[in-house]
Amino acid sequence: MRPDNRTPNPLSEVGFFIHAALHVVKRAFVSATESFNEFFSVDPEMRLRYYLQRGVDFTRRGRYDVAAAMLEKVLLEWPADDDALFHLGFCYLKMDRTEEGIELLERADALGCGGVRVQSILGMAFLQTKEYAKAVGVLGRALAADPQNFHLNYRMALALDNSEQYEQAVTYFKKAIMIRPEESKVYRSLGFTLEQMGLHEESVVQFKKAASFEEGRAAF
Repeated sequence: MRPDNRTPNPLSEVGFFIHAALHVVKRAFVSATESFNEFFSVDPEMRLRYYLQRGVDFTRRGRYDVAAAMLEKVLLEWPADDDALFHLGFCYLKMDRTEEGIELLERADALGCGGVRVQSILGMAFLQTKEYAKAVGVLGRALAADPQNFHLNYRMALALDNSEQYEQAVTYFKKAIMIRPEESKVYRSLGFTLEQMGLHEESVVQFKKAASFEEGRAAF
């Protein structure tokens, strides 16, 4: 009996090639995944640096929960890393985990990590928790290193105002105005401080300046 020379079903042929192609892709994917895992298991430092870089990137993009998950892994292995301490502390503050954020930033500050950037955010956190004496202390050290920093001067003024050290607060409000003369919020805050000091006419002048800058921005 002669062998069957019928032409194969084209659909069967297509199905076979698709199956074969998927098998190859699957093998390639498994191989790539195994290589990735082997690479990071062999080089744990590289793995941690990857997590750190991605954690910092996600922090800057406002993806605080994702960033925190990565930075927590880094901090377990590198408990004194300044970038991990600062960015994870910042993430916790943004996630309303304020006490945990402050604890990390205080640790960074005590280790001498991060310098002004840590002290600035830590001062802001102390303002939020109404720990004004601590805010004054940490912001004072930051200002010694960066006296022309607008945010530091403004936050120091707010801390001093809330501590009822009004004359010193006025000094720092005026320094902030010299650095950024069109910031309406500073004039308004200065106005409230002058009002507390009983200087009503001077406070009115500051409120008017604040209003004029706000109206100017609204016009554009």
